[in-house]
Amino acid sequence: MKTKILRNILLSLGVIFLLAINAHAQNLYVTTNRGVIFEYTPNGTQSTYASGLTVPRGLAFDNIGNLFVGENFFHDDIGVGRLLKFNVRNKVTTVGNVSHSQFAGVATDAAGNVYVMGNGDVTSTIYKFVPGVGRSVFGSVPGSGVGLAFDSAGNLYAAAAGPSSIYKFDPNGARAVFVGPSAFAEGTFPVGLAFDSGGDLFVSTNGDTGSDTILEFTPNGTGESTFATGLNNPRGLAFDADGNLFVAERVPFPHADILEFFAAGGSTVFASGLPSSPQFLTFGPPR
Repeated sequence: MKTKILRNILLSLGVIFLLAINAHAQNLYVTTNRGVIFEYTPNGTQSTYASGLTVPRGLAFDNIGNLFVGENFFHDDIGVGRLLKFNVRNKVTTVGNVSHSQFAGVATDAAGNVYVMGNGDVTSTIYKFVPGVGRSVFGSVPGSGVGLAFDSAGNLYAAAAGPSSIYKFDPNGARAVFVGPSAFAEGTFPVGLAFDSGGDLFVSTNGDTGSDTILEFTPNGTGESTFATGLNNPRGLAFDADGNLFVAERVPFPHADILEFFAAGGSTVFASGLPSSPQFLTFGPPR
């Protein structure tokens, strides 16, 4: 009896110990201009997750570990956005194509549905892909759409570069302006979006290389502050499980960086000398 009790205690401690390790064991995934997705371990070791892609942009994991990536190519001089799915064994399949569209940000909701920003000539369309069902139009934004991100309540946020605005969509697709052009310095526009654990929205802005910023907005959009400045074309943003913010910085080309801003304050270069400009970031599920 004592042996059984001791065994159960050790098993419980083992599970707790493994969970403590796995809570921090998230790898970082980065799309680049040269058709490669890089994978980084928590200590910064780089490997190639996928190659041979055509202009990959946004990427996001669903709740069971599949990685979705927005890819772009031309067919008969017509731009086509393609959504790819990498399963947990790294096998890739095509989820769907959209003609006359170029894909940017990708996000997934709690149910495993995939949302993709598709840029058109005048407006940008957000497509919703439901596994096993198909594609539908979830919403649209004026001008050129970029990043997407969900808050904890299931609302989807979309960055629009054309009118320099961020739009908020409720789960039913009703659109509202979260922040408008007055929130951004003249000549700058929002690109990447990411929420921290407290519900604040972090936004990378582009427009003045060397003086680009990351802005922080409170959940209601009324409070705005500058989180970081002096950046060079920051693109994708992603938080790890510890609340550290990672930023893809596109220039100076061709040796771009991934920056890490610590939750406790301060920053460092997490990865440097990338052979191609990084675009969007996402963290994989705990391992």
